[in-house]
Amino acid sequence: MSRTAIAQDGTITPGMSHPLIESQPLVDRQSNGPSATDIKKNFLRMTALFAINHGCTVSCLDLANARLGSIGVWQSGILYASYTLSALCGASYFVKKYGSRNGLILGMGMSASYVSSFFLVSLIVEKNWGYGWLHEFVAFCSAVVGGVGGAILWVSQGGYFSSASQQFALKGGGLVEDATSRFGGNFAFALLLFEVILRLLSTFFIETAGLSWKIIFGLYSMLAILPVFLMMDVIDLEGHQYRSRPLRTDYGSDEGFEEENNSPSHKATATLDLLRKDKKARYLSPLNILFGLSTAFCSSVLNGAVLRLVLSDPNSTFVGFYTSTTSMVAAGASLLFGRLQSSHGRFHCGKGPVMTLGAFSYLIIALQFIAFPVDSGWSRMSLLFVYILLGVGRATFEGTLRATFADMFPNEKEGAFGNIILFSGTASTMGYILSVTGALQCEKVSKYCMEYNDGSIHDVLVMELVIIMTAIIAIPSFWRAIWMFRMEHNVQNNS
Repeated sequence: MSRTAIAQDGTITPGMSHPLIESQPLVDRQSNGPSATDIKKNFLRMTALFAINHGCTVSCLDLANARLGSIGVWQSGILYASYTLSALCGASYFVKKYGSRNGLILGMGMSASYVSSFFLVSLIVEKNWGYGWLHEFVAFCSAVVGGVGGAILWVSQGGYFSSASQQFALKGGGLVEDATSRFGGNFAFALLLFEVILRLLSTFFIETAGLSWKIIFGLYSMLAILPVFLMMDVIDLEGHQYRSRPLRTDYGSDEGFEEENNSPSHKATATLDLLRKDKKARYLSPLNILFGLSTAFCSSVLNGAVLRLVLSDPNSTFVGFYTSTTSMVAAGASLLFGRLQSSHGRFHCGKGPVMTLGAFSYLIIALQFIAFPVDSGWSRMSLLFVYILLGVGRATFEGTLRATFADMFPNEKEGAFGNIILFSGTASTMGYILSVTGALQCEKVSKYCMEYNDGSIHDVLVMELVIIMTAIIAIPSFWRAIWMFRMEHNVQNNS
């Protein structure tokens, strides 16, 4: 049997056997079921449908703070809170019980309801029905539904992504870690490409066609609902006829592993079980926290206040342009990073340096706002540079980090991707809470106190300092997880 070795960054190279490939699969390369080509085509189809639905969701999320003021910030905070709480038990239980393909359908449907709420709120405001509480009720209820749906959606995506990568490798597509790098890059590219298109939709129709926000949110609603029905034709890779035996790693014991993995209690607590039993999951958590805090900061502060102040844009016309710039950069970077991570590429650096670059991008953004507050002569170009850095960081999170979780936890897909949601969602929730509560409110506008769209004034320095400290912790913590992953497989290969 050919030998492969684990490199310093956790990737696989010729020289020593790889336990993921040496597992005892129930599905071999000659068995019935989809071929490697069919698996790849099916994964790309799932990716496109997912990306359209998700693009509508994030486009509305970007506009929530800009269009709804403090209500929009509260809505986003509730969305992330329910998103995080669902990751603790409900999302993993549903995906383990009913499968990732069915979870994708349900999650996309619930996310579409969140998008549709923006149309309903716009209709209520336009009709001036006089029910001040009604649009708040619709906004907050949809945030709860959208948050739960988002948790199910992303845990399901992680499960489907891992299953497709493993079966692609088993069917002759190469090493598992090359498959996760390739599929991760393809997924991130499509996800971010559709974000670019759908985020520009609002700017295009407002500037060129003069459409109202009600019509624009109506278009988003229809585009979010359509992929839900088309997803039903996507192949269920976790169906009985295509299922392979769980690939062994350090997680769990050999004896009774499959029974424990499928027990009702474990299905409900897979996220916490993995966090408790595997130190690698704990060392990876600071990166998820960093992304969550940066997301909240950029959504509430950058999109909600900085753009309006620097560009004198009270109608939020340019929010779509700048956020689509982030998505455009991230889409291109995700393809580049996917090639750099593959052992077949001419220039191979692995996942470690790529993730480090993403963490540094968020660190630089926070340092830039501390060194040069908004009243220090910001321009369109300096803002563009910030959104480009956001694109680099976003590419590493959507592609490289998810591929890393798939590599390190192939036996516990739902728990692994539940951990991404748990820590990034918690951090985003705390970021939104700090953005809208009185904890960081100021009495007047100053160097680090900014006025939001609704007239409230908030301190942004605290969030910037927290992002810096988190980035400083996250980078060495990530490399510690890679070292542990390499040592575990070296021990297994030598035993």
